[in-house]
Amino acid sequence: MTKSGNASPPLVAIVGRANVGKSTLFNRLLRESRSLVEDRPGVTRDRVASLTQIEGHEVLLVDTGGLEPDAERGIPAAIRRQVGLVVADAAVIVFVVDAQDGVLPGDQQIADLMRRAGPQVVLAVNKADNPKLEAASADFHRLGFPEIIPISAAHGRGLVDLEISIAERLPVEAESPEAPEPRVGPPRLAIVGRPNVGKSSLLNALLGEERNIVADEPGTTRDATDSFLRVDGREVVLVDTAGMRKPGRRADRLERGSALMALRSIERADVGLLVLDAETGVSEQDAKIARLALDRGRPLVLVLNKWDVIENSDRIAEVERQLERRLGFVSEPVVLRTSAITGKGLSRLLPEALKLHDDLDIEIGTAEINRALEEATTRNVPPVRRKRRARFFYATQIAKRPLTVLVFMNDPTLIAPNYHRYLEGFFRKRFGVRSAPVRVRLRGRAERSDEETAGPEEKTR
Repeated sequence: MTKSGNASPPLVAIVGRANVGKSTLFNRLLRESRSLVEDRPGVTRDRVASLTQIEGHEVLLVDTGGLEPDAERGIPAAIRRQVGLVVADAAVIVFVVDAQDGVLPGDQQIADLMRRAGPQVVLAVNKADNPKLEAASADFHRLGFPEIIPISAAHGRGLVDLEISIAERLPVEAESPEAPEPRVGPPRLAIVGRPNVGKSSLLNALLGEERNIVADEPGTTRDATDSFLRVDGREVVLVDTAGMRKPGRRADRLERGSALMALRSIERADVGLLVLDAETGVSEQDAKIARLALDRGRPLVLVLNKWDVIENSDRIAEVERQLERRLGFVSEPVVLRTSAITGKGLSRLLPEALKLHDDLDIEIGTAEINRALEEATTRNVPPVRRKRRARFFYATQIAKRPLTVLVFMNDPTLIAPNYHRYLEGFFRKRFGVRSAPVRVRLRGRAERSDEETAGPEEKTR
């Protein structure tokens, strides 16, 4: 994602020293508990990014690891570099400091880094839990930012002011997500998954060479690397990403930065190849990675790697149950059973991924979409809410990747979330979208007469 307008929601990055309350703020802004929060540095391990609404704007909120700006080597240096890459893509940076600690040298060093990012930095003075600490927050003006916002993420103080400040700095393009810029260049396929599921071995097998280091130690690959190859005369880019691991020990902090690298790879890719370990089974962390890709609108190929280990055992039935139970939200999934060691299933992997990519180049006539909308609402009439019934006027396709349908209606607040999901599922099945999200955006407008609303039914794109 870049800052120069495309269909993706703008990225809002939460940045600061370790243990200043970044994950608590992340959960507050999401209005749910997503990240692990504990009163010691470096414990955040859970999902690092999620779509949310801030003052009516859809944004991708990213919770980064604790920065040590003067780190020159080892894990802290790697985190600084990887967090820096996310910050470079951010539309707004929320720089979090600790009111109870006061201004520390580390804050000043991070401020020097953040100041280069320009006016999109919001300085949030966290843990201002009482009026005395809130007044003392004025000392943070020393960091050189014109506005400071005292907050208490733990108690919800100041969150409204913070959200307004973030919204004021969002790019104008964020208000018009219906005008995406088309992707250019060869299809990009991102290889993502937990550590030690065989991503690099799979990449090496596809390339026919030892391009990436392969070892039994989880997390050998730390950076996202691009490889170019040709499939049936067609150029393809393969992106191998660092593994994403579930919450764990502080010694595993680097993998949080690796998760951010994986997020960037998904963002830059057209299709995600989610590598699963058939030997150890499908985990909740696999589901989180899948949701991250689908949240970003990317189709998925589910790659059950190491299939050779279990294909002649009684483990198959259990793995299939796990696949259904934990990844059942992936609609019409494309599932391949592969082995990077024996080569099983590899000949189908890239062609299937490219077919999934090409299937999304779908242009649906407005008349056809409106016939589908009429059928969907006839089969399942939206229930009455607040003594009013929803009226749908017409629908039209506004984007391909993912397929996005804009529906004009009398009042979007009359549509419950489950009915919204029903519409997305109906369009997905009607137009044959596999293993990829479909988005339905609802837009309200004044009531119109039957004669006025009939017009678009006769139009074709």
